[in-house]
Amino acid sequence: MIGDSTMTTYTADRRPQYGWGEKFAPFFNNNVTIKNWAAGGRSSRSFYYESGMWDVAKAAIQSGDYVIIQFGHNDQKYGDTTSTGPYATYGTYAICSDSTVTDGENCTGGSDVVDTTTTREEHSYYQFLKRYVTEVRAKGGIPVLMTSVVRRYMSAGVVTAEGQHDLSAVKKGTEANPRGNYPAAMKAVATKYNVPIVDITAGTKSVVEAYGSAAVVTPYLFYPDDTHLNGLYATLVAKMAVDGLKTNGVLSSYMLSNPQVVTSASTVSFSDTYANNTSSQFFNLAGMDLSPAAGTVTLTAPSGFKLSTDQTSWSTSLDVSYTGSAFTKTVYVQFAPTAAQSYSGSIAITLGASSMGAVAVSGKGLAALTGTDSSGLWAMMNASLSGSATGLATVSDAVVSASITSSSTTTGTINSTNYTVNRYTATGIAAADSTRYIEFLVAPSSGTLTVTTISSYFGGSGGSGVYVDILYSTDGFATSTTLASKVNPPSNTSSAGYVMNQYPYSGLTIPVTSGKTLSVRIYPYYKDSTSTNKFLSIANMTIQGTVQ
Repeated sequence: MIGDSTMTTYTADRRPQYGWGEKFAPFFNNNVTIKNWAAGGRSSRSFYYESGMWDVAKAAIQSGDYVIIQFGHNDQKYGDTTSTGPYATYGTYAICSDSTVTDGENCTGGSDVVDTTTTREEHSYYQFLKRYVTEVRAKGGIPVLMTSVVRRYMSAGVVTAEGQHDLSAVKKGTEANPRGNYPAAMKAVATKYNVPIVDITAGTKSVVEAYGSAAVVTPYLFYPDDTHLNGLYATLVAKMAVDGLKTNGVLSSYMLSNPQVVTSASTVSFSDTYANNTSSQFFNLAGMDLSPAAGTVTLTAPSGFKLSTDQTSWSTSLDVSYTGSAFTKTVYVQFAPTAAQSYSGSIAITLGASSMGAVAVSGKGLAALTGTDSSGLWAMMNASLSGSATGLATVSDAVVSASITSSSTTTGTINSTNYTVNRYTATGIAAADSTRYIEFLVAPSSGTLTVTTISSYFGGSGGSGVYVDILYSTDGFATSTTLASKVNPPSNTSSAGYVMNQYPYSGLTIPVTSGKTLSVRIYPYYKDSTSTNKFLSIANMTIQGTVQ
């Protein structure tokens, strides 16, 4: 196996990050030996030339060996064009750098053409795949091509073209021409040279979209970014690869039937929660090679916990029906303590009489709060920053720091209804900046306010890489700062009528004594600091609790 970080084998200190090549072996019997030569950060170009990569892997190939080839992520690198820069070392165009020739056999890319006899282009993904194929065959091996795992670039719940490595409309940096469609280039090589190919790009697109934009956020499928995999996702990709090989008639006689249910988390731990309140988390679940081909997987929660697939109906027992011997599902877990005590146990997963695994759950219940329910609400609509309070809470208007370079309003869709919501620039930085925030302040008019929930609606526009960090402090961020959550809200390509999702953070225990104020700040940013016209919209910021 040769490829990049999505395929490679990781050491224990990198967990829970996995490459799908690590999960490949359990699908085969003992007559198959798997050698994973994939390495993080390599492109089809850099792996070919770097000492200790292709030279070593190629030397190990024996007649009759299958060689799985998957590159593409790092081929898209750009920037410094010097001899040691990222483009020179890693970068390729899908076919040809002049973007005018679609025949990979005859690139006319000017200075990139180094061999006028074969018109081979040194920065052509197609050409490097061709080299791997011909050199594997020269050793008596059998090449197999696999397209790349998608990136988590999503718009309105759908993986974007760029997320599918189709850069036909994308120019990198100051480059004159788009890079092209990498999976299409690999398919062209497969067709031209009669190579078996597995479309991992299409398969992972379906999985990511099936789970939805929220359920793929770190660490539920991808870890810890838009590219890399956790254990569940790596297993799903390995299964796609195996199924694709079977379809191509490759290694079928060595494959095992391996019924299993895999989860994105082995444990779910809740923060301390007051009795008669609730907090919730979720994990992803997948079944594969199940028998019978259609049936029901049952999850059973211990005392103090409930389960749901829609966050509306909650029960201690949850049935997940499936067909086609497989399924994917997001399971929500609610911690609902009724007393001041510790709760622990396991969510049992069964198929008929067979155990399919378990997820450990734990949490601590606190004595029920007594007092006055109190809250602060900032609608953040029609350009207003005003707040309102209930109970014994006091609030002031939201504060927008001077470093938020621009703000505006747009139409946000909340629960199928359109509102004119506030939005703020998310570009210029690729991580939260302590000087760029929107701040919300709440305090008790007397006594102690115990905040149990922070909630808001968020949406992104202009691209799938809009993020927001939510932090809070009880001393004005002088010394005390806590990260409540990191959110990648739904992205929309249109600036009007785009979907906004609610992000509630319940199960909190934040005491705010008389004379103190709770500060909640949100920090918008975008994954690429050089991009423009990316925005975060916000509505109905709510801070709730009880004053005693």
